Amino acid sequence: MRKNTGAVLFFVALFLISASVAAQPKLNVRVSASNLLRYGTGVENSLTGDVNKKYFEELLDARLFVNEFMAGVRYEYDDPIEFGKSVKGISQRFLEFKKEDFTVRAGNFYEVFASGLTLNSFESRPIGWNTMFDGGKVNYKRSFGKKGNVKFNGTIVAGGLDYTDINDTARTETYSIRAANFSISPVKYISLGGSYLYTEGKIPTGTINTDITAEIFEGNLGLNYKGFNLLFSYANKVTINQPNSIFTQSKAPRGDGAYGSLSYTREGFGITVDYKNYRFNVTTPDQRSATDPFKSLPFQNAPSAIKVYSTTLLSRFPHNVDFNDEVGWQVDVFYSPTPKLTLNANASLTSRHYDYVDVDTTTLTRYERIDRSAFLPSTKNEFSPYWELFFEAEYYVNKNLKTKLGVSRKTNILYSIINPAASDIIRTFTVPLEVQYTFGKIYGVKLNAEFQQAYNSLRSGDTHFWSQLSTLSISRSPNIIVSGTAEFTNDEEDPSGKKYWIKGELVYKFTSANTVIVSYGSERGGIQCSSGICRYVSPFNGFRLTIMNNFN
Repeated sequence: MRKNTGAVLFFVALFLISASVAAQPKLNVRVSASNLLRYGTGVENSLTGDVNKKYFEELLDARLFVNEFMAGVRYEYDDPIEFGKSVKGISQRFLEFKKEDFTVRAGNFYEVFASGLTLNSFESRPIGWNTMFDGGKVNYKRSFGKKGNVKFNGTIVAGGLDYTDINDTARTETYSIRAANFSISPVKYISLGGSYLYTEGKIPTGTINTDITAEIFEGNLGLNYKGFNLLFSYANKVTINQPNSIFTQSKAPRGDGAYGSLSYTREGFGITVDYKNYRFNVTTPDQRSATDPFKSLPFQNAPSAIKVYSTTLLSRFPHNVDFNDEVGWQVDVFYSPTPKLTLNANASLTSRHYDYVDVDTTTLTRYERIDRSAFLPSTKNEFSPYWELFFEAEYYVNKNLKTKLGVSRKTNILYSIINPAASDIIRTFTVPLEVQYTFGKIYGVKLNAEFQQAYNSLRSGDTHFWSQLSTLSISRSPNIIVSGTAEFTNDEEDPSGKKYWIKGELVYKFTSANTVIVSYGSERGGIQCSSGICRYVSPFNGFRLTIMNNFN
């Protein structure tokens, strides 16, 4: 029924647009399209054995612009898909009208309210994440006053959202959502905003669905003055469940979350301080579950407030943000003492809010919370802390030679209250190096080398091990990049059972809008994250092909 509502909105909008376009004497028509083809075949390694892996994904996105109207459609053929659920057919379609201060869309869309405490829906195909809406959206944006000093921006959304669990694709949660957001700047340096969201959802546990209703209220404050920027958001959520055989009583617990960011920038210097306090479902350790009806909802994705890296070993052993129960801060500083030198330093600390003890003296377990001031994170193991220190220097030796050297120290702990000796403790020390040299105006050589020492308490043998990764790329501008990657480790308990991985890759650009990427070899697995959401990706050995086309 919910999807039918989206389809009705789509065709009603199509009828109105057709009638409006037919009434306009001059037509400004433009078409754009993009195509992405991904193919892979090989073997995935795991502790239980090797599994053949093959995927074929074809995505065609087309846009038709006619005066103030835009129509879009995505054709998707994933048979099979690399991650997530396979799709064969039209996976997205929308119609949008935009004129002066109004934007109206019917069909599929993604949306972010403020910092994301209430609503942040997005797609990340590398981890199989998709929280796409099917419904309608109206946005109104306008400046008032003689000089346009008063600014208003408001959005209303309504529709359905299906979320497929990235760790269990047989489990899909469904939501019907109504929400609104606004922000207003009454004077130049200040902005005020608010959001409200109401949803009815079904959260499956096996064959049993738990019906819930939830409401989220959010308020925002922004200040901007002479290089200083302040943003603060607070959201409060109440969830009510319908009793069933799993949750036999109806409850209405509340949870809340806060995020703040203060930054200052001037020429050659910048500092940003982030603070997060997410308490959307602070509960005992035995109640933490992906199927808990009172958890933060999948379209609530607040800022992670931890540093995100693009290099391989720095991205390994990441922290999986717990939006239900996490408090922390991050400080990031950059400084350029000379035009050739840029320095970056980052420090972050995150933990759960509370520690718990087992107060049952029998063989059963009954947790009891130990009270503490929970506005700041703790470094004690009992709070499952994550902390990191990072420093990097980038130096241009001359116009042809650039170097970048960093160092990172991380600790991530997942504490076991019942058996502290079984806690998962990971510590890493990583040094990334990048050297890039260009010559002959069109040729370039780039070396990325990373070294990492690691400690993992759950290793049954040697708990200390190291890894080394090097990538050498040779490019000829503007159309060819050839690269080779080699990674080695002395880890005796890697899930793949291997100690080295070697891969070659060729990137060829036929034009600036048409690219082919071919790779062959082995890739080490691990945790991959996007916006604080993580999944495990198995080691892969084989062939990959990617073709990207843009037609504008």
